[in-house]
Amino acid sequence: MKNKLGIMIKRQKSILFTLLLLSWFGTSYSQFSTDGRLIEEHMRYSQEKTFNRWDIMVGYGPNILFTDFTQYMLFPDHKWNFSPSVALSYQLAPAMSFDLRYLQSDLYGQGIDHYFDGDLMQFTGNVRFYVNQMLPNPGPVKDKWNFYVNIGLGMQAFRNKIYFNETDQVVHGDDIEGSSYEGYFVLGYDTEDHNKKISRQKELVLPIGVGALYRINRSFDIGVETTIHNGLEDNLDGILLGATNDSYWHTTFNLSYKIGKKDKRHSKWTYRTYGFNVFGRKRKDPLEDEVNKFERMVQQQAGILRLQIDSVHTEEKNTKIYSADNIFPIYFMPGGATFKDYENQITMASIAVLLRKHPNWKLELAGHADATEENPKFISQKRAETVKRYLIDHYNIAEELIEVSAKGDEEQLSTDGKKQKEGLIHIDRRVDIILVKPKIDPADL
Repeated sequence: MKNKLGIMIKRQKSILFTLLLLSWFGTSYSQFSTDGRLIEEHMRYSQEKTFNRWDIMVGYGPNILFTDFTQYMLFPDHKWNFSPSVALSYQLAPAMSFDLRYLQSDLYGQGIDHYFDGDLMQFTGNVRFYVNQMLPNPGPVKDKWNFYVNIGLGMQAFRNKIYFNETDQVVHGDDIEGSSYEGYFVLGYDTEDHNKKISRQKELVLPIGVGALYRINRSFDIGVETTIHNGLEDNLDGILLGATNDSYWHTTFNLSYKIGKKDKRHSKWTYRTYGFNVFGRKRKDPLEDEVNKFERMVQQQAGILRLQIDSVHTEEKNTKIYSADNIFPIYFMPGGATFKDYENQITMASIAVLLRKHPNWKLELAGHADATEENPKFISQKRAETVKRYLIDHYNIAEELIEVSAKGDEEQLSTDGKKQKEGLIHIDRRVDIILVKPKIDPADL
C-alpha cells in the first residue's frame, strides 16, 4: 500500500510539473513576443463597441486515468482511451470567459489480478483566464496566439465493473476469500444482476488545466489544452477503499467556431489598451483627480482676478438696478452650481450675523444667468435655490425670511462680448442677496 501511495504521489507531482511548465512557456512566450504592429481600430477593445462573444469548441484527445489499478507512472503501457469533448463559451471580458463543457470517455485500468471497465460522462462549468491579456501590454500575441488557464467545477456520472484478468468474469463478493460483501463489484449496475443498468454513480470533479489557441481567421481557431480532472472520491475504478482519490488527465486538440457577425472580431482577440482593467471595465486614471484639482485652482484664481477688475462695475450697476446699496453678490463658477469658495462663504456668514442682530430684516435672492448658457431662467432659479438652501442648512435662517426670484439673462451686467468668450467667470453667473430693511428699524432708534 505504501509503495502504491508513493507511486500516486510521484505521478501527481509529475503531472503538476508538466502543467506548470506549459503555463510558464505560454507566459514567457507571450511576454517576450510583443506585437510591434500598429493596432487598428477594429482590433482595439472598448466598452462602447460590440464584439462577438460566443464560440463553440469541439475536441478530441487521450484520456489517461490514474487509479488504484494503474501501474504506470505517467503514460499508459497498454490500452489508451481517446475522448471527445464539446464546450460552449461566452467571453465575459478580453481576459476572461466562462464555458459549459461535456466530456465522454471509456474507463479502463488493469491491475495484477483484476481490471475494471466502464464509461464516463462529465459536465463542468469553467472559468478561463487568458495569461497574455493580463500582462502590461494586454492582447493576443502576434495577433495569432492566446494562452490561458482553466479552473472549474462539475459532475461526473459513470458506470463500471471489476473483472478477473484470467477469466474476464465480473467479480462477485463470494469470489473473494473472507469478504462479507454480497453482490457483484459494479457501480451503475444492479449488484444482483451485473447486466442490468441502474442510475449512474455521480461524483464532483475539479478540472484544472492550461491551453493555447491559434487564430486561423475571424471564424475559426485551433488549439491544444491539457487538464487534470481531480475527483473528490475513489470510485472510478470500482474500489471503494483505495490509496487516493481517482483522477484523469485529458489532453484535447480542438477546433473553435466563433459565433457572430463576420465583420466583427471576437472579444478574446482584441487589444485592451490603457484605461481598462483586466475585466474590461474603465479604469480610473490616477492623475485625473490631480488634473481636475489643478484646473479648478486655475479657474478660481482667474475668477478672483476678474472679480477684482469687475467689482467697481458690478457695484455701480447693481445700485442702479435695485436702487439699494446693501447688495451681496454670490458668484458661481462656469459649468455648474458651485459657489462654495472662501470669499462667498465669508459673505454669507456675514449676512447670517446681520440677520441675528436684526431679526426683522428679510432677504431677497435674485438668481442670474449668462446669456450664453442654455435655459437661463431654469439655471438662475437653481442658483438662487442653492443659496437659499445653504443659508437655511448652515445658518438656520428661517425659510419665511427668504424670497427667491429668477431673473434669467434679463438683467446683464457684463455686455462685453470678448469677456463672454474667454470662458473664465462671468459676473452674470451669480445670485444677488438683497437685505430688505423695514422703513423704521427699532434697533436703530
